Amino acid sequence: MSENEIQTPLVFKTEEGLSELTDAGREAIAPFVTDTDAQVYGFTSEADSLMVAASMARLSRNSNGARVILASEFIGKEDKDNALLKRVVTDFGDDSVMQLYPVQLVFEDVSNIATKAIERGRLAAYLEQSSRYLRFDQKDNEGNYRYLIPEELDAVTKDEYRENMDEIFDIYSNLYVQVRTHIEEASAETVHDAAWRNACHAQACDSIRGLLPSATKATVGFEGSAQALYNMILKLESENLPELRNLGRAALSAVRQIAPVFFERADVPERGQLISNNRRETRNGSRELISRLVEQHAGDVEQETGTYVKLISTDGDENQLIAKILSDSSQLSYAQIEPIVAGLSDAEKQEVIDIYVGDRYNRRVKPGRAFEYPHYEFEIQCDYGAFRDIQRGRMVDGFEWQQLQPYLGHGRPAIIDQAGVADSYEKAFEISQNTYELLKERGYDDQAQYATLFGHNMRFTHKINARSLVHSAELRTTPQGHPSYRKVFQDMVSQIEEVHPHITRVMRFMNQGEDLELARLGAERAKQQRSAQ
Repeated sequence: MSENEIQTPLVFKTEEGLSELTDAGREAIAPFVTDTDAQVYGFTSEADSLMVAASMARLSRNSNGARVILASEFIGKEDKDNALLKRVVTDFGDDSVMQLYPVQLVFEDVSNIATKAIERGRLAAYLEQSSRYLRFDQKDNEGNYRYLIPEELDAVTKDEYRENMDEIFDIYSNLYVQVRTHIEEASAETVHDAAWRNACHAQACDSIRGLLPSATKATVGFEGSAQALYNMILKLESENLPELRNLGRAALSAVRQIAPVFFERADVPERGQLISNNRRETRNGSRELISRLVEQHAGDVEQETGTYVKLISTDGDENQLIAKILSDSSQLSYAQIEPIVAGLSDAEKQEVIDIYVGDRYNRRVKPGRAFEYPHYEFEIQCDYGAFRDIQRGRMVDGFEWQQLQPYLGHGRPAIIDQAGVADSYEKAFEISQNTYELLKERGYDDQAQYATLFGHNMRFTHKINARSLVHSAELRTTPQGHPSYRKVFQDMVSQIEEVHPHITRVMRFMNQGEDLELARLGAERAKQQRSAQ
């Protein structure tokens, strides 16, 4: 834009005191918005994200629209957007402005323990390399398997750790070939097309992914607001594992090259560091209390091995849900509706829910937000591989997990025995536990987690509302889902059905069936057909 064009008035004042765009103003902002006059509009790829965030930040204290603000305050005014955001974010601490700036970041070759720490935030989107569809036995240019070797280990421990990890990955690699050969030879399918080969590969990966160590490296993509990333960085900085703290600092360094104004306070001692230090101190203090207040009273408590799902508590019942549905649609208060609901018959209660939910022709049609009223808290013990799928990117109210350990047992898929490789499979778990205990003995308590395998059971709590559970249970029990997490959600719904049968009846796309041979074959064939169109 030339100097003359910048000097041309882009806005003018109306008699009411508001500003409107001139023709020159419309022309100036046209490259940056999808429409210069429409009530609803978006910002194009030509619009710098910082400028957009700054324009929107002004809305709370400016009567004009974002297009007028853009034209009057930012077009042709170099660095005005950065100066405004610096004043709002740094000087006034308006964190909500950080929600307006989108950030995309990639974490390459991080351990699977790190992927869970990165994905801990709820209000962001994540995508990571899947152990269900990718083989993780490819070596890098230096001939090394893809697993993390903690830099803080001493030289002797590092050598023993590397030797044991290599042996586990050798077993994983050999078993992939043997199990896939067995799957192909045992398959009753007569059409051996690309979809069939992909399904055989997926089942082989599913069957042996329990052998992958938690140190296995993967790449994670993050997309979210600057605020979501800011909070992630503070959480990573609060962790005990050096890998996680280093990733937090690396993320801060990267994002400061994109939008430094939002992250000036992240490592300031009285701001971001204060929050990170508090999290670390309170978490470590709680661990110390375990040995002082719990273990000395409980004595030697035998761990419960195997897998289980336990409904710990419910918050809200079906009558409250029905009262919420009716009060939202009426002119009466919730308190006035409650006694009416208490007098309804079972059939009438079911009718309220059925009408509220309506015809769900597929699982993507969700119940309304009244279903967010009932909450369920579970304690779950399942293999780490299943936990990874359950944890990632779900909208839940509470999700906390214990440190990984090898003492809660592990499962073994039936196909491992059918393929005649059970001894090799168990050998990997033996090596893993020996490595875990070696690290613990040498004072590497937190690092010992890297030696546990995806197949080891771990324990976590999961609190979720009914609406979110409808979505998660129907998604995670589809035939192509992994058997481990399918079983978790099937058990969750079965236990809720005992206390809230009206709610579970709306889960029309919930699959309680057993695992199918080549469960992904249908999905692969459907993908193949879409690609051919």
